[in-house]
Amino acid sequence: MNKLKRLLGCGLAAAMILSVAACEDAAPAGTPSASTGDQNAPSTSGTTATSTTIDPNENAATDKEEKDLNTGDFTPSGNAGEVHYLGYYDIHTDQKTDEQVLIFESETYGGDIIYENTSNGSAYFDKLGTLIASGDSPDLLTFEPLAFPYGVSKNMFEPLDDYFNPDDAIWTDMRDLIDEYQYNGKYYYFPHRMLVKYALNYNRKTIENAGLRDPYDYCVAGEWTWDAWREMMIEFCNLSDENIGFYSTDTMLECFINTTGTSIVNVLPDGTIQNNLADPNITRAIEYLAEMGRNGLLYPMSHPHGDWIDPTAWAKSYSDKILFLGLEPEWTYEAAAKAVQDQPGVENDVLNTPSDFAFVPYPKDPNTDEHYICANSYGFMIPRGADNIDGAVEFIYCNRLYETDEKIINQVKKDHVDPEKITYTAGDYAGMQRWVIVWDEQVYDFWMEMLDDTKYTFVIEDMYGFSDDFSTPICKGIYGSTFEEQSWTQTREEIMPTIEGLLQEYM
Repeated sequence: MNKLKRLLGCGLAAAMILSVAACEDAAPAGTPSASTGDQNAPSTSGTTATSTTIDPNENAATDKEEKDLNTGDFTPSGNAGEVHYLGYYDIHTDQKTDEQVLIFESETYGGDIIYENTSNGSAYFDKLGTLIASGDSPDLLTFEPLAFPYGVSKNMFEPLDDYFNPDDAIWTDMRDLIDEYQYNGKYYYFPHRMLVKYALNYNRKTIENAGLRDPYDYCVAGEWTWDAWREMMIEFCNLSDENIGFYSTDTMLECFINTTGTSIVNVLPDGTIQNNLADPNITRAIEYLAEMGRNGLLYPMSHPHGDWIDPTAWAKSYSDKILFLGLEPEWTYEAAAKAVQDQPGVENDVLNTPSDFAFVPYPKDPNTDEHYICANSYGFMIPRGADNIDGAVEFIYCNRLYETDEKIINQVKKDHVDPEKITYTAGDYAGMQRWVIVWDEQVYDFWMEMLDDTKYTFVIEDMYGFSDDFSTPICKGIYGSTFEEQSWTQTREEIMPTIEGLLQEYM
């Protein structure tokens, strides 16, 4: 069972959405993994896929067929029906859900996902509130940060106690996480997948050229600590005035703070909220970051390269100058590999070759006995007033079965490290191979190992579960303190009355 410690921090609710009669995430700015659909979970490449379009198009129709899913732990009805999904991306074409949708829309389940598009962030919940108030609720939506506690406190979601039993074997390794999303004793969210929220992404060729020890080797040896990370960055930055140890934005530093095992704010299952802004562990972590900032190891937003570098830009231009990129590992790994391998013109692609990119978790706090890492999850929720709750429940089960079927687990690994070749069948590139990412097997295995609860203790940071009015002053205060705008102690005392005032809305 996952060892999980709930952390809640930078986010409290401001007024948003229509109030819902008789009942009662936003994706934070600069937090890509909370705002896009492709960044948070293992991708599941198809076993076969052939383009049928005249010109190469990675979104073209393919001959992919659904995998054979073991339904021994849940018997599909065969008539799940239409399930209306509200989202800002189409789960039919998203890598982490496209195969599950194929299975759900087969005769085994008899389902049909109807996609309705909306914007992400607060607009996502604005639209949901409007639909609920008008009696036209969707049946399904992905979990987003503002869903908890904001959405559940406004009675925007159906409690799921009557549809899922957290004691069932199928949920065993998710039980602790499921328990953390109770609200006033009710279960609202049964995530089917645990994720690493942010990791330290790096280019192994850069590590080698700098004469540094691979961070992966530190992890294997149990030596990946704050101090090992800092010393590596010092060595790298001493090689050139242009070198930077760690790229971050104001919403990425949470994962370093989480390595202390201490929350910023904690929402308990009974609805109680704990504010830990003044906790000594948080102060200690921020002061450690501030020291690194003073020593020029960190990337300030005022840097000439700008305040946002995505994996593509990093891979193409900066991975030899910025040692660590603090973003979601799967998204970063795949986007970085694509940026350097999938070139214009099929004949210029780098095919059938793993890239030099890799990642490790944020380092262990030397003051703790356990290695805490900031985790995330992926799953679906059912809005209040949904017409086809049974169909939505079947789709949630379908996704969970996909995560627990040993045959599929093995096939998904093969799809990553040894994917079948895809060939264009028409057009100028007919007969030529289409680029598809090939994962380095060591990187893939370590990605899975990072979710091993015997090696790591997982921390959920709830900081974005309220609103930007709550999260922004905390996140910007932490970031500013790191670059000496003023001390964290000063900033904390200035923002504390606002934070406490916003928390009162939930008391």
